[in-house]
Amino acid sequence: MLNLKKTALAVIALGSTAAFAGTMGPVCSAVNVTVPCETCAWDVGGRALYLQSGANTGTQSFTLTQGTNRYQGGVSPQWGWGFQLEASYHYSTGNDMNLNWYHYRNTTTNTYGGPTLNFTQPNNNQYSVISASSSASPQWDQVNIEFGQHVDFGENKFARVHGGFNFSRTAVSGTGVFNGTDQIANPTNPYRVNATKNYSSTYNGFGPRVGMDLNYEWGNGVGVYADGALSVLAGSSKSSVVTSDALIPARNNAYSSSQSKVVGELDAKVGMMYTYAMAQGDLSLDVGWVWAHYTNPTTELYDFNTGNQNGFEESFGIQGLYFGAKWVGNVA
Repeated sequence: MLNLKKTALAVIALGSTAAFAGTMGPVCSAVNVTVPCETCAWDVGGRALYLQSGANTGTQSFTLTQGTNRYQGGVSPQWGWGFQLEASYHYSTGNDMNLNWYHYRNTTTNTYGGPTLNFTQPNNNQYSVISASSSASPQWDQVNIEFGQHVDFGENKFARVHGGFNFSRTAVSGTGVFNGTDQIANPTNPYRVNATKNYSSTYNGFGPRVGMDLNYEWGNGVGVYADGALSVLAGSSKSSVVTSDALIPARNNAYSSSQSKVVGELDAKVGMMYTYAMAQGDLSLDVGWVWAHYTNPTTELYDFNTGNQNGFEESFGIQGLYFGAKWVGNVA
């Protein structure tokens, strides 16, 4: 009986060992991290940008209301075209030096031409508005000089780690104008009123930049990527505003401000790329979305509606679609 029990226990133990062995998962293996073989090449490329700025310029112009009729004189900047140009030199084992430039300019205008609105100013003077308009003009330039290192993670994944310098210029300007007739000073023969506000603010900054580009290749020349970078910029911020108002002479003023500022900048891209191998180099086509954000580079000096000199800071942001091409050729 004792031998029978020992035999049964041995069979159970062997069966359990076999069962556990059968449930083991695949064995993991480390993937080598490598750099490309030594090469020498250069590339040039360009992209069309279709962007919208989040700059808050022009939104304090005029609000005119009579009953259900309403005219909001502020302007939200609309979508507009820009471009990006870049050139790179590739050398050694995955090293590169890249120069790229983003450029964007756009003007949006909002106009009102009737019907005539009766409007009351904060001083209780009333007039009939005949026409009004306001405009917003955001501007953006960013020039990056990057020194990168290409690193491969297996066959279809690679990254580019880079550091360098960033020069940026952000600018916002706005204009508000309305024309009307005074209804109180001389109701039988009202005089003409013209009120304007011209505002501009510019930031120029330079500083270090670091980032990483992540890429995944699906095969047959198709891949996706996500890029991100951070900069810390030191520079100068200048703002000015000129106002005039025939109804409130105290608002006929000019203000200006100039100060040094340290600004944080963050930008990112996600996109898809197709690369076609040619007899003389490779041609890459890509499309994606880009974001850029600057933390409080400019200062708003004056609120036309209240007549207050505020001095509050404003951020500058921009985003949108891009598409373009790049050609890479080996140096013989």
